[in-house]
Amino acid sequence: MGGSRIWWGLVFLLAATFASDAAAAGSRADSAVPYTEDRWSLQVMTGPLVSSSTLGPDIPDFDYWQTNVRIGWMLSSPDGDGGVLDGNLELLAELTGSLVYEGFGDYVTGIAGIVRYNVTGFHPRLVPYVQGGVGLVYTDAHHDPTQKAIGQGFNFAPRAGLGFRYLLSESWSLDAEGVYEHISNAGMDDRNAGVNAFGGFLGVTYFWDGP
Repeated sequence: MGGSRIWWGLVFLLAATFASDAAAAGSRADSAVPYTEDRWSLQVMTGPLVSSSTLGPDIPDFDYWQTNVRIGWMLSSPDGDGGVLDGNLELLAELTGSLVYEGFGDYVTGIAGIVRYNVTGFHPRLVPYVQGGVGLVYTDAHHDPTQKAIGQGFNFAPRAGLGFRYLLSESWSLDAEGVYEHISNAGMDDRNAGVNAFGGFLGVTYFWDGP
């Protein structure tokens, strides 16, 4: 219940904050403009991830609320050929932090590198993306000796996601994302069953020109 209130509160806050910007932008938002080479972005995303034993080993519940701050750099520009899959590559550096609300441990925090493909040819404002990356995280979950999923503090965290941005203007977008994240220590400890978690984020992005 508490997580649901946070989720819908975030939706309302983002909509209220950027409604005036969207109205002023009108039809001027063009999906190709924010994604030109050497532009930068700041994306903030938050939402729940829920562990699953369906894919992978049977482990106790390990559910956490994650917030990510990402700095992005556009590596290329869309071709502009009119194709629906036209887009560009973006490289992101992520700072991540999570609070465990169900299961063993209290927190997960770390850094990650992500490569993303933005599909700018799909719609003038609605820009889907697909991404993948790997992180290095630290969690106190290993202090619980009754579980075999996480055996040490430092772990690897590969992840993948599908999302979209809805452009309010050439500088702002509202974002939604579905994610998968795996946490394990690559066999460096005897306890390494790992965590497979799925979830969804909501957030916002600000774009600006590079130096």
